[in-house]
Amino acid sequence: MISIRDLTLNFNQNCILNKISLDIKQHEIIAIIGASGAGKSTLLRCLNLLEKPQQGQIRIDKMQIDLAKIKHSDVVQFRQQSAMVFQQFNLFQQKNALENVMEGLLVVKKLSKEQATSIALEKLTAVGLSERIYHYPKQLSGGQQQRVAIARALAMNPKVLLLDEPTSALDPELVGEVLMCIKQAALSGNTMILVSHEMQFVREIASRVLFLDQGQIIEDGTPKQVFNNPTNPRTKAFLSRYYATFQSDYEI
Repeated sequence: MISIRDLTLNFNQNCILNKISLDIKQHEIIAIIGASGAGKSTLLRCLNLLEKPQQGQIRIDKMQIDLAKIKHSDVVQFRQQSAMVFQQFNLFQQKNALENVMEGLLVVKKLSKEQATSIALEKLTAVGLSERIYHYPKQLSGGQQQRVAIARALAMNPKVLLLDEPTSALDPELVGEVLMCIKQAALSGNTMILVSHEMQFVREIASRVLFLDQGQIIEDGTPKQVFNNPTNPRTKAFLSRYYATFQSDYEI
């Protein structure tokens, strides 16, 4: 469903992504982990062209682009293949939850107001916000705002859902409600690529885990393989710190 070949991004003579090649099947839940600065969020942003690599090819479903020859019209069409959930919620502050979810349906998909309203209500109900549809972002908690952002993304019916550290801006007590919402979206059959530091959640939700280091994928396997039996020394070092932190939470 998704094919990435030789994806390369340099910035100020620094190699951010180094000839990444990757295939993702429909309905897979891909989690990308790694240290800060490894290129995780950059890779995600490249998949909907918020960042534009210097070379490589990306195919989502039947649409393929050559990044060295890309046209503006290709960018617009390609971005419609995916939907992004950001660290910061990026909601329109002057619009309520219902209007935020409807916006893309009206402007991008050109649906009627009645159609957009119906879809927006369905998705807001699915994320547990049926009683908050007329609330504005400032009237919602961080977790509720992020659930609106997830509903907005799902409403566009994307071929792939991209989630960039969706819980990093939340207070700890609000993380669980967003993770549950993402898990429900995964169980519904959505193809997802998730960047996260929530290692326990990654273990539970992902069908496949990629470990990124210095712009390269150095580990690729099931959660059990990557977390229990990593092959690369860098992965082992990273996960040893995770296990130390995880265990310390339960010390008496």
